[in-house]
Amino acid sequence: MFKKFSVWVALALFCGMILFVSGGTRSIEAQDDGPTIRLQGYTFAPSKGEVPLSPPGLEVAQLASGAKGYYIVQFTGPIQDEWKQAIEAQGGEIINYVPDFAFKVRMNPAQASRVNDLNSINWVGVYQPAFKLSPDLNHEGDNLYRIRVEKGANGGQTRAAIAQSGATVLGRDGQTIVIDATIDQVNMVAQIADVAWIDNFDANVLHEKHNESGAGVIIGGNVANTNGYDGSTQTAAVADTGIGDGTVSGAHRDIQANRVVSVNNWPGTTDICVRTIFDDGAIDVDSAHGTHVAGSVLSSGDPSTGVGRGTAPAANLVFQATENFASISKRCQRAGWPANGYLLTGLPDNLNSLYQQAYNDGARIHANSWGSSQAGVYTANSSQTDEFIWNNPDMTITFSAGNAGVDANSNGVIDNDSIGSPATAKNTITVGASENERPDNFACDTGLSYTSNDAYQPGQTCNSMGGENILGTYGSRWPADYPAAPLSNDPTGGNQNQMAAFSSRGPTDDGRIKPDIVAPGTWILSAFSDLYQQEYDSQTNPQNGAPQYDGWGMPFDGFYKYMGGTSMSNPIAAGGATVVRDYYNKAHGHNASAALVKATMINSAVDLLDENNDGANDNDFPIPNVHEGWGRINVAKATDGSLLFVDNATGLTTSGNAVNQYNVSNSGDVFKVSLVWSDYPSTESASANLVNDLDLVVTAPNGTQYRGNVFNNGWSQAGGNTDRVNNVENVYIQSAAAGTWTVTVSGFNVPNGPQPFALVVDGTFGAPVATATPTNTPVATNTPVATNTPVATNTPEPTNTPSPSNDVHSGALDGSSNSAPKNRWVATVVITVHDQNHNPVSGATVDGAWSNGTNGGASCVTNGSGQCSVSKSNLKGNVSSVTFTVTGISGSGLTYNSGANEATSTVISRP
Repeated sequence: MFKKFSVWVALALFCGMILFVSGGTRSIEAQDDGPTIRLQGYTFAPSKGEVPLSPPGLEVAQLASGAKGYYIVQFTGPIQDEWKQAIEAQGGEIINYVPDFAFKVRMNPAQASRVNDLNSINWVGVYQPAFKLSPDLNHEGDNLYRIRVEKGANGGQTRAAIAQSGATVLGRDGQTIVIDATIDQVNMVAQIADVAWIDNFDANVLHEKHNESGAGVIIGGNVANTNGYDGSTQTAAVADTGIGDGTVSGAHRDIQANRVVSVNNWPGTTDICVRTIFDDGAIDVDSAHGTHVAGSVLSSGDPSTGVGRGTAPAANLVFQATENFASISKRCQRAGWPANGYLLTGLPDNLNSLYQQAYNDGARIHANSWGSSQAGVYTANSSQTDEFIWNNPDMTITFSAGNAGVDANSNGVIDNDSIGSPATAKNTITVGASENERPDNFACDTGLSYTSNDAYQPGQTCNSMGGENILGTYGSRWPADYPAAPLSNDPTGGNQNQMAAFSSRGPTDDGRIKPDIVAPGTWILSAFSDLYQQEYDSQTNPQNGAPQYDGWGMPFDGFYKYMGGTSMSNPIAAGGATVVRDYYNKAHGHNASAALVKATMINSAVDLLDENNDGANDNDFPIPNVHEGWGRINVAKATDGSLLFVDNATGLTTSGNAVNQYNVSNSGDVFKVSLVWSDYPSTESASANLVNDLDLVVTAPNGTQYRGNVFNNGWSQAGGNTDRVNNVENVYIQSAAAGTWTVTVSGFNVPNGPQPFALVVDGTFGAPVATATPTNTPVATNTPVATNTPVATNTPEPTNTPSPSNDVHSGALDGSSNSAPKNRWVATVVITVHDQNHNPVSGATVDGAWSNGTNGGASCVTNGSGQCSVSKSNLKGNVSSVTFTVTGISGSGLTYNSGANEATSTVISRP
């Protein structure tokens, strides 16, 4: 939303803000394989002599001497840090990455000329006005447009220059400006130097809720909770409509006040679209969407039956209420906005402020069940979300994928490309919806006498339905969206192996795999806000004279109701992320990065068997696919202690690499490797949004190599092309040979590094891996028995953890390399030491030896996380790789069990 501001007029003339840019093209021979510039609507390869053809009025030739403007500076290949430093040494200001191997740079013509002469440069060219226009701009008549001012530029001066174009400036919030203009005026605005991007400002940018338990059993939440991983060490944030009565003590019976860190009200302010806001604080009176969502994350559930229990029932909560009743201007109504109603007026234009408040209150998981319907587009909000995670790598942010999944061509399959924003961000966990199933067949309250408000249950009471909600099929509920079988005939719940038809599908517009994972999202039973409930409460909402939304069908009782949508799957997954962070904290003493949480949830996910809802578990769409991404989350597997991990905070630069080796003991078992990195933020103008590009290669004992994301029928295949699109790469081997498997992560192109990363590995390694037992929590068992209605407790009764064994062994060896002056380089290895229960061991002395290009011994002592590091510096440039091997582990009362080692040596290659 855009904030009200004081209008003032700058004295700068419009013509003084126009770009007159010149940028030479290096005199180089055209190459068949030269790097390409990839922008929205423009793709060209300067090395081949290709130049973009801009429309008349949207191309400029030269910049007045001394005037600063914007250029694209493309390098000859993957970007080295010293190449960036050379640009800055010439006075250039690097703004953002442009694919491939290029930056947008602010500088004057003399500086551009000097940059153009650098040996590393392939091409320097003008950043043309045409590059700033979204390909989807409205061209007919007057329209609303949103302008983003380039970072570091003066927003006030740019606003004044825009006014000189004849466009009507309607509002400014920081570096974002909204105008009412014709397309001719927009073209003039594009010529203003510091305008970075222009797109439509219409109903598609309006953030909306994505709504339309057996989940605890389906995703293994009950098993993880029984094993002690219940979120008790974590704080999760939820940004949504409101919660309960808007107070810490009145959130919900099952969200106890001692677990609520804060309840924050974000009412927003009036602007060009929102004319009036009736601020009612953080109260949740209309849909109770926020109360329902928060309950799915961390409700402790019914004290007697466990009904309505969230995935992380002992976690703390930070809530951010963003909904209020608002009236909308006629101008924005014509653009597709509603006339009035409850809207998310409080969501800020820059989401960093929303995330920062939650982070400051201690939240490390942020759940968001809302978004805009800009299908597949990487927006400013997507970039802001990636930016926050890049700057705060331990903050996991989840978003619902959206509810725009439809079968528009009537072929019985949901169409591609409907993921909303900011779910298109790279670093989020984007959550789609699978179907829910319940052993009670979705029971309702037979004590209610009124007829159902659900359109598919006309004239029905709970009693007339036999105490169970009539679910209906997708075709009967939404006939225009699902006109053909099998979707039209498929019930909306009851089969956990099926997708929810409405769940938005990937990929993103630049081809990335989304959603990342799915969780149950139909007929989800969760918290019912205790305000204006029909028949439970004699009052109605005084704002609109209506009772609170009943949800799907009829409520279970006055505490819980059913709702559906990716709004409901997202908090289940966010609760899962909370449990995963809790596991790493309790079992490993480790503050897990967002990349590690995401890698863990992806690696442990389950491939749905009936994604096309035809009733046959024949896996017509094996992972990865546009429906489920990498599968349905499995919190029990994610926290059972069988997964090995590396959470590399040092990072890789271009040409750097890290090598780990794993000893697979049983031939024929599954071996899975997941690489995730929280990437540097991209921009709306780029047509490809991956910035830092890492590569995953897994080498079998016989030398066969498997590249990340080369899949066929759900499993990795040898050969294929390297992934240049995703910041998630997986290698899943269906039947792995026994022996040493080598996992190599390398930096192909890291223009904004170094780039940290996380690895999660699943397989059978050496001695059997015992289930990790968290400290001060119930002892985990390898095969816990799940029940449909477990008895919920707010704080599981702890049992004494068995004393750790004296036997110790080496876990993961994480190798990395970095360049050093005078053509030298440095090799570093991080060693993890575990006891036989896979717990980290502190105070252990690790001894090792260097070989293969160097020699000598090295030792280190493990910290509280069971890790220590050794380095070999001053390695000569002619040394291509070195090897580090663990030779022994010692310590007071410790016995080295070399037969249990998960890895004993690692190869580090020259960067």
